[in-house]
Amino acid sequence: MKIGEFARVCNVTKDTVRYYVNIGLLIPKMQGSQMSFEEREYADFNYIQKLKGMRFNIKEIRAFLYLRRMSNMIEPATIDECVKLLEDKKECLTVELKMLGNSIHLIEDEIENFNKRKNAAKNERTGVPVGTIPLLVCPNCRQHLHIENAEINYKYIYEGILSCPCGYHATIENGIVRTENIYEGSHDRPDLRRKLYHDIGEDWEIYVQKCSDAIIERIDRGDWNGKVIMEANVNGFFFTYNNIHQLPRNCTYIIVDKYYEVLAMYKELFEQLFQGLDILYIADASERFPLQDGCIDLFLSFYGEMEYSLYHKNTQLEDILHLMKPDSLVVGGIQSLEKEAKSRRLLLERYPEGNERRINKEFLEEDYKKCGYRMSAAKVGQIMKTEDHHMYTCHLDGEPLTIYYFEAEKEG
Repeated sequence: MKIGEFARVCNVTKDTVRYYVNIGLLIPKMQGSQMSFEEREYADFNYIQKLKGMRFNIKEIRAFLYLRRMSNMIEPATIDECVKLLEDKKECLTVELKMLGNSIHLIEDEIENFNKRKNAAKNERTGVPVGTIPLLVCPNCRQHLHIENAEINYKYIYEGILSCPCGYHATIENGIVRTENIYEGSHDRPDLRRKLYHDIGEDWEIYVQKCSDAIIERIDRGDWNGKVIMEANVNGFFFTYNNIHQLPRNCTYIIVDKYYEVLAMYKELFEQLFQGLDILYIADASERFPLQDGCIDLFLSFYGEMEYSLYHKNTQLEDILHLMKPDSLVVGGIQSLEKEAKSRRLLLERYPEGNERRINKEFLEEDYKKCGYRMSAAKVGQIMKTEDHHMYTCHLDGEPLTIYYFEAEKEG
C-alpha cells in the first residue's frame, strides 16, 4: 500500500511515517519512486508502538528491530539479548520512578511553602508616614494641606480628609492618599494579577533583568540617606517592588498610580515584605500630584515614561519638573520603536489619549532636553517578537523593539 493508505491504517500522519522511514525504523520496498508498505512494515510499526509504550527511545527501538530482522526471535542468544534490553529498561524506569517520586515530594513541599506565604499572618498595618505630611500640598495653590478626622498613631496616618482653603480635596483611605482625579477612560484597567509579568518571553526576561541590574548599580553609587525617591505608573512595570531587597531603606519612597486598587494591592504586599519602610502612596490619574515643589531626589522610570505616554499628552518629566530638585537624578528603562514603525501607528490608534511622540528614544531625549535634562542611554537588547498581550498586541513581528537603560541629570 502507498504511504497515505498506510498512515490511515496506522492512524498517524504521513509525516510520522516519513520520519520513521528516514531514521530507519521502517524500511519499505521501493516501486519506482514510490514507497510500498506491506505486512512487514505494519508488523514493525505495531512493535514500534509497543516499545514506545514501554518508554524505549529511538536508539533502543532500533536495537530491538535489528534483532527481529536478523533472527526468528527463538534463538536462545537472541532471546537473552531481548531479555537483557527489557531488564535494563526496567531498571532504568525503576530509578526514574524513584526520582519522580522524590520530585513529586519536592513539588508538594514547595506548594505548601507557597500556600503558607499566601496565607501568612499579616504584619503591622502601615499608612501615610507622619514624616511625609510636609510633602503634601495643594496642586492648585501650592499651600500645605489641612488634615481632618484623622486616624493616626505615632508613625502613620490611616484615615483622614485632606483639604485646602482654595477648595481642593483628597482623602486618606487605608493609608493611601486618594485624590479626586480618577481615570475614567476605557483604554486601561487595574492589573491586579500582575499579568504584564506573565509570559513575557525569554529575551524579555533577560533584558528586564539586565536593565534592572544597571539601575541598581547606578543607585548604589549614590547616597540616599534622608532622600525622596519616587516611582509612578506602577500598574505597568514596578521596579521598586521587584527590587526592594536591593534598594536603600533609609529614605522615603513615593509611589503614584492612577488606580487606588493597584496601590492597595502593593501596599499589602510591601507590608508582608518589610516593616518600617516609609512609603507614601498617592492614587492620582492627573498630571499634577499634590506634592511639594522640589521634593524629589531620584525619579525611577522603569518603562514608566512609556506607560505614561499612553494616557497623557506630555512626557512625565515635563509634568513633574517642578517637583524635581535641582540636583535630582532620573534613572530607568526605555522601550523604543522606530519613528515610522507601523507598531507605533497602531499604538496611537489603540491609545488615542496619549502622546504622539510615545515610545521612541530620540523623541524622549528631545523632550528631556527641553526640560533641561541631559539623557544618556545604553542599549540593553532588541526584541523582534513579543507576546500578544497588553500594549504588545500592537507590536508587529519583525519590527525591532529596542530596550535601553538610561539616566538623566540636569544640564549645567
